[in-house]
Parts: sequence; structure tokens; C-alpha cells
Amino acid sequence: MINVKILLVAGLGILLLSLGCKKDSGYYSYQNQLREFDGSTLEFLQSEHQYDSFLLAVERVHLTDTLKSGLYTVFAPTDASFKQAIENMNTLRTIQGRGHMFISTVPFEQLDTLVSRYIIRDTFPSRAMVLQDGIGLTAIRYNYPMHGKFNRTDAEGHVNGGPGVIRFSDTKGVIYTNRWSNATTVAIDIKTKTGLVNVLDKDHMFGFDEFIPRMNPTVSTPWNEFPFYIPGVIGLEQFNRGGNKVAYLDFSLNNQGGQYRPADQVDITTASSENGLKVGWTETGEWMDYTVEVTETGEYDMTLRYGSGGSDGRVHLEVDGKPVVGSALVMPGTGGYDNFRDITTTIQLTAGRHLMKIYYDFANFDLRFLKFLRKGAPMTIPGVITLEDFDAGGEGVAYHDNNTGNNGGKYRPSEGVDIDFSRNEGGGYQVGWTETGEWMNYTVMVKSTGYYTTNILAGSNRSDGVVHLEFDGVDVTGQLKMPNTGDYHKRQNVTTSVYLTKGTHVMRFFVDHEGFDVKSVTFRPLN
Repeated sequence: MINVKILLVAGLGILLLSLGCKKDSGYYSYQNQLREFDGSTLEFLQSEHQYDSFLLAVERVHLTDTLKSGLYTVFAPTDASFKQAIENMNTLRTIQGRGHMFISTVPFEQLDTLVSRYIIRDTFPSRAMVLQDGIGLTAIRYNYPMHGKFNRTDAEGHVNGGPGVIRFSDTKGVIYTNRWSNATTVAIDIKTKTGLVNVLDKDHMFGFDEFIPRMNPTVSTPWNEFPFYIPGVIGLEQFNRGGNKVAYLDFSLNNQGGQYRPADQVDITTASSENGLKVGWTETGEWMDYTVEVTETGEYDMTLRYGSGGSDGRVHLEVDGKPVVGSALVMPGTGGYDNFRDITTTIQLTAGRHLMKIYYDFANFDLRFLKFLRKGAPMTIPGVITLEDFDAGGEGVAYHDNNTGNNGGKYRPSEGVDIDFSRNEGGGYQVGWTETGEWMNYTVMVKSTGYYTTNILAGSNRSDGVVHLEFDGVDVTGQLKMPNTGDYHKRQNVTTSVYLTKGTHVMRFFVDHEGFDVKSVTFRPLN
């Protein structure tokens, strides 16, 4: 077997060689002086025939009309930059055994993030950038911070006697300029009827220094903004970003189910009997990675929800490349791939951030989600409180529910709190059929005194739901209005902040006014 490290080194060598070989590609005939164009920014870029690749990317991310009519400053990368980046990207993809990608096939969210950085809100002529520290600029989407600084080059022995150049920088959200990615211009202040255009140097790499590693990652990253907390639930369709052979291994050529993440190769479809998502068409030897944050070292009950038309399916977990003792599961048949059941084992996990892999030792199953709960210990803050896991003790002690039965009939069917499967993405369960005056208690252990960002994940098709959180009988949030998301299983976070003291407490989730379903409460340190 060829050593992976050798391949990566070879790939980087080819990449650097390619960059060197292409240094003289492309040609610019622009004069670095003010020009005016009798048309929109879009029409200018179209007329020059040096920006066709950029315009294709702009069209894919639905910004064409923006350049036609909006007031923006564009830092335009030419076709030479795109060609160089695409060729280098595909050189490394070939070494990694991946198919080639092009502007038309790069994942939308990646292309959108990158292209947006070249289009700046409002018009900023170079004279606005002459301050000693330049000026901050804001990309058209996501409030992404960019930066511009105008300088004059030296010419004919005169310091600062040459043409003006803008240094356009991706700040990466940090204040340290030595960590910024920089590009320079060859033409500036091209005035159109709708804005300004500055042309980037031919040696500028599209996407600054991120395009190739983003498209050819060697390390996977979390699907969501943060790692999954453990204890907690992991919807198995939410494996890491990074693509095949990095964030997962899948032997099919595309997502055969076509659901949720169509650009990836993992096969995701609908679990129709539970109205959620599942990973299907599994094959022996495949795997998926998840970045997790284990809040406390200790024993955990690990539950896998799956369906199988056969018997003796087998999986195991690995954490940071090492098999987890006790995680190997032999999965009895369930009577069909859309008939689901739980299988539980006990494992030992160590606190901290880890890369967790689920590996298919013998694949004849579809997978819904994993759930982790501490054995005989309180839930931890920071962490996620899965609301179906209220304390033991029954009506009037651990919870109050206005009816005696579990209307959803799921997870804890003998108790009064109404629990159903959490539909759509994310897996797990949620508490529904809420009524005014109901509440649930949770014993929690706060690890450090301080402020915590608090996210309540809820959904509703009405707008009158209200809740608050209590710690040891004290209201710490005030009344929080639940959003109308259009559906009880279409969820969004209601965010507030709370001040908590270190130690063990009883948290109460109180329904001030009914009309919503709720899945979890997540606490993250404010700083």
C-alpha cells in the first residue's frame, strides 16, 4: 500500500511546482488609471472576456442580478486565476484518488462562501483606502470581514511615485495582519453605472489561500458550527465535512437517496416510518466521522437506532483512530430496513474534543442516530440537555404533565411527558403536545461559574408559545417567546444568556404558554 504521507508530500510538491510553472500565465493590458464604463458592473465584466470564470461562479451562487443593478465594489479575479486554481486543485484530487471538480460542480456552499468575498457592499474608491491602516470592508454575504489599503508604488527612483495599488485582504476574522491573505490589484477605480471594479493581479489564487485545501481537505471539520456534545444525540446524516476518504468512506459514486446532502456520496434517504432521515445502502468497510466534545470522563450508555432486513450486522466506534472498548455491536434483524429498533452498550469516553468514527464491519442495515447518556451522573454544563431525559421520580416530582399518558408513545412510554421522534435532520426525540403550566426537571452539574449562551431548539406552527428556565427555583431567563417556524418539526434556536454558578443544580424547563415542540437546551461558555 502506498504511504498516504508520501502521497500528500508528492501532491504538495506537484502543487508548488504547478504554481511556479504557471507564474507567467495570463496577460494584462490594463493601464492603472481611472476608467469609466457606460454600463453596469455586470456588463463591464461581460465585455472584457477576461472574467468568464468569475461570472460563471457568480451565476451559480445567484449574484448575477446583484452585479447588474446593485451598488457594489468588485475585486475581479481573471480567468487566469481560476484556471490556475482549478488545475492545481484537480492535480491534488488525482493524487488523492478523487474525481475532478470544476466551477459547475464545486459544492454550492463552498463556492458561495468564496465568491462572496470578491463583492463588497457599497462603493469604495481607492481614495477611501489611503488611511495608514486602510479600511475594513464587508463582503456581500455573511458580514464577512475583508480589508483594503491603497499605496503608491515606486517608479523611476521616486518613492511612492508610481501607479496606485490596492492591497485587498481576507482578514479571516482576526486582528493579526500577519495571518491575513493578501492580493494586489493591476487596475483600480474602474467606474461603472452601478459601482466600481478593481482587477486583481494574475498571480492571485482564487479564494486566496483557501480554495485548494477547502476542496481537497486532509482533515474533516464539523458539519455544524460546533462539535456534537456528548452526552447528546448525533443524527448520523450529519457526518463531518471534508468529502470522501476524509470525512467518510463511501463506495457509491453519488448519494443514492439524494436527500439532505446531495453533493456528498453518503447515501441518505427518508426513514418513512419515523419521518426522519437515515443513512442507507451501506457497504462493509464504509465509515463516517463526527467531531465530538465529551464533557466528562466516564461511562456512557451508547444507543444506536437502526433498521435491518438481515441479521448479524456489525459496527464499532473509533475515537482518534483507536477502537472504543465495548462499542462493537452485533445487530439483530428488525424485519426490514424501515423497521427500527435500539441497541445499547456501555463504553468509556475521555473528556475533550475528539474525532469519532462509526465503522461498518458487516453492513446490512440502515442507520438513524446515536445517543450517549452518562451512567449514574448528572448532565453537564457546558453541554446539551436532551429534554426527553428529565429526572426520574414521576408526576409532580420529576415533571408535571396535564395528562397521564405519553401522547407520542416514544422513548419513555410509561410516563406522562409526551415524546415523539424528532423528524427531519438531527435524529433523536423531542417533547411535544406542550400545555400551559407543564414542567420538567433535570439534575445538572455546572463545571464553572460564569455566563453561558443558551440555545433552546424548538419548532411550532403558531406564535404564542412561551417558556422560561429555572435553576433551583430561580428564574434565570425570564419569559422567552417560541418562534413560529411553520412546523413543529422544523426547528430553530431561541437564544439568550444566563449566569450560572459552579456545582450541582436542578434545572426546570417551564411552559408558560403552550403551542410548541422542543428538542434540547444547549449551554456554551459565553466567551
